[in-house]
Amino acid sequence: MSEARFHLPAVSAQPPLSRHEPAPPPDTAAPGQGVALEMLWRVPEALLWAGADGHLRWLNAAAQALLGPSVQPGGLVDTLFATFDDGSGLRVLVTPTHGARAVRVQPQALSDGSCMLGLRLEDASDPVLAELESQLALATELGVIAIWRHDLTTQRMHYNAQAYAMLDIPPRPDGLSIDEVRALIHPDDMPTVIASAQLAMTQPGHTDMEARYRRRDGSWRNVLTRRVLQRDAAGAPVAFVGVGLDVTDRLAHQRRSDELSQRFELVTRTAGIGYWVLEPGARLAQWSLEMRRLFGLAEGTPVPSMHDWLTHHVHPQDQRAVRRLMRDWIEGPGTTLQGEFRILRPDGGVRQVRTQSRKESTGAAPLVFGVVIDVSELRDVSLALKSAHERAALVAEAVGLGTWEIDFASDTVYWDAQMWRLRGRTPLPRPMTPEERAAVTHPDDRDRMRGRFAEQSRGAVGVDNDFRVIWPDGSVHWLASRAVTVRDERGQPIRRLGVNWDVTDARVNAKVRQEHELARRESQAKSRFLARMSHELRTPLNAVLGFTQLLQVEDVGGDAAAVSRRRRLGHVQSAGQHLLSLINDVLDLSSLESGEVRIAAQAVPLATLVAETLPLMAPLLQGRKLQLRTGTLQGTALGDPTRLRQVLLNLLSNAVKYNREGGEVRLDTLIDGAEVRLRVADTGRGLDPEQLQHLFEPFNRLGREVEGIEGTGIGLAIVKTLVERMGGRITVESRPGEGSVFEVSLPAAPASAEDAPARGAATPAAGAGPAPAGAAASPEGETADNVDAAAAAEALGSGTDKTRGQRGTLLYIEDNPINALIIRELVARRRDLTLHVAVDGLSGVRAALSLRPDLILLDMQLPDIDGHEVLRRLRAQPETAAIACIALSANAMPEDISRALAAGMSDYWTKPLDFRAFMASLDALFGKP
Repeated sequence: MSEARFHLPAVSAQPPLSRHEPAPPPDTAAPGQGVALEMLWRVPEALLWAGADGHLRWLNAAAQALLGPSVQPGGLVDTLFATFDDGSGLRVLVTPTHGARAVRVQPQALSDGSCMLGLRLEDASDPVLAELESQLALATELGVIAIWRHDLTTQRMHYNAQAYAMLDIPPRPDGLSIDEVRALIHPDDMPTVIASAQLAMTQPGHTDMEARYRRRDGSWRNVLTRRVLQRDAAGAPVAFVGVGLDVTDRLAHQRRSDELSQRFELVTRTAGIGYWVLEPGARLAQWSLEMRRLFGLAEGTPVPSMHDWLTHHVHPQDQRAVRRLMRDWIEGPGTTLQGEFRILRPDGGVRQVRTQSRKESTGAAPLVFGVVIDVSELRDVSLALKSAHERAALVAEAVGLGTWEIDFASDTVYWDAQMWRLRGRTPLPRPMTPEERAAVTHPDDRDRMRGRFAEQSRGAVGVDNDFRVIWPDGSVHWLASRAVTVRDERGQPIRRLGVNWDVTDARVNAKVRQEHELARRESQAKSRFLARMSHELRTPLNAVLGFTQLLQVEDVGGDAAAVSRRRRLGHVQSAGQHLLSLINDVLDLSSLESGEVRIAAQAVPLATLVAETLPLMAPLLQGRKLQLRTGTLQGTALGDPTRLRQVLLNLLSNAVKYNREGGEVRLDTLIDGAEVRLRVADTGRGLDPEQLQHLFEPFNRLGREVEGIEGTGIGLAIVKTLVERMGGRITVESRPGEGSVFEVSLPAAPASAEDAPARGAATPAAGAGPAPAGAAASPEGETADNVDAAAAAEALGSGTDKTRGQRGTLLYIEDNPINALIIRELVARRRDLTLHVAVDGLSGVRAALSLRPDLILLDMQLPDIDGHEVLRRLRAQPETAAIACIALSANAMPEDISRALAAGMSDYWTKPLDFRAFMASLDALFGKP
């Protein structure tokens, strides 16, 4: 922002303002001048007395009325005027009290270097005055210039209309307090504001600063401020007067420009492209870092002039041609210049570079800029092709490389035989015509390649490309094309050499990799979504099923109302279990489809498998008039025992649920050469051919959902996927009204494997506690291995080995109060146990150090640190390193469970809890109360 300075004129020829000589200030007045001073004080003309240093010494009553009470002796006179003298003494007077007004200034120089100024307020109708005031108002409004005054006595700020608009504050006649203004300033900028004010107090003239001010909508505006200090007659500071300019948009534009410049520099450096700019009127150009690297100049080395560059950096044999091209381009009408020549580096190296330059007219001198690319490798290729054409042709034919050449002088094109073969055609002793090339080019690439060939014909650079061709048999092949231009000693293109080769396999492989990567990302996204949904659904289910079981246990009345309540609670529990079963099935199916579930191939005796599975069918068979029979049970399959038990359990459950009253389910196995077969037959309603086609589709219950039969429609999809993952297959035969036969065929285990015990066949999966992870779902929606007290005690070791009668201590780290309340209710049923609850991970670690509990139940998602970090901190301290920790979490994805167990969790129990299993586990760990 420019500053209007008032300079005292060194003239004395103008008539005096009055008959009286001006008196000196009271403190320096000579004897006898008091009367003159008093007379000047009362004259109607506004008089100012300015010292040689430009400060106001004295003003009379008329001047005080004109300027307002805020103007006192001691301040700079030039701060009162907003414009320079127009030659006639007309100026614009700016005061906080009266705003901007035009005055006529008549100066009278005095012998001591001071000056007496007479001020006369101009008539508002004066056209010169009106134009002047109009220009000032317009400049203030269009420039959004804020004018302000900070009264140091009252500590209040007074603003003009533009300042209030800039701060987004309604105008206030009494101004704002300094505290109100400082509340609008960004805290990081407050030291700058204070420092600027302190500097203005100690140095003459103006001070500048920049600060951010908050508007009502919460946005910040950058304001550039200039201030001057106003003093009284005694020289004491009375006020700051200043102007402000909103520079927010300018700074934002500057930041965007800086970001674009940084990105451009990064891109050109990565691509190996140097660039230079010669500003109008500049003697030296500006070089990028990559430009310096290409020419071998260190970062701090001065950029050479045009003459030095041509003399010392251009190859001597190319200097004349380059100098002539540059001169013709600069002096001629053309705007662009392309060239290729050799350069010399300080280390003696010679490089071939290609340049493209442009000039833009900006007035007296043009703006000149350009880019430089090292093409030495391409040049070497061109020379090699020229000197050893026959040898290259033999090599090209051997590797399937087609070569071509364009001679610009004769306008002839050469193709070798391989160019025809790459397009699936019989070679001819001539190149293809443009029409023939277009005919064999893929329609989607035709226009692009036509333009590329035109560029090649003109000797243009940068025409490397990949495109598709169609063979006579209709197959599509991808070809790559690369080329170099050969130039004469003047830098003019004389011919162009190029090669074609087949890149179909690379293109196909790249597409396959891209599809695989896309599928992988989609699978990961699906897994994350399912894990999150599982957690979000299991958490409220834990409360629903938990309080339902508590109410069932507590409501032991025998009256009709109690029976009715228990029946209703049973419906709630059944619905919750059904939803839990659906969640488990969806997660299971998703994990199988994404390949996240690992299948352990081992010998599984089918007789043992059946013996372990049939007891799990008892709850489903209860109350049904059905016969479950077994036939011959023989053979040993090669598969995963847990997953194979899940397959059998699903097939038996369907055979029971969709059977008829008085029907039968028959299970048998047989050996068929290298396979063993597991067959489940029922006498149910059967399926028609249309239903058989959609039997293994997820969530397709084939119309049975309207019959009230419990199910999710996912079980058979899981069965099919599991069987196929174990290297087997499943078939089904069915007739409406007669029943269905499901047959699972699996590879037979080798004889050596049959002698080894089937690992896991009789051992529960990891997490065989209240809600084991990964166990097969039973017909009632519970887990097949949901109570195995011995396994739980073994997993926890001796950490909870308590003497009977001695109280045990449990610590539950859980932020969900509902989940904590359920565990409180359960543990309260045992008088020998004390439960403590910590609401986050850090307090849980502190509680563990203080309490030394016998067992820690740990939620994996906590508000501060997660369960893994809690476990790490517990294991890192000797006092808590041996305490058994069981993960109790709604995260039920296999990878979550595996990660926790690998980290050192004693067990992993998933929510929602089964109360009977939970209490049985406590009995196994602490003994019965």
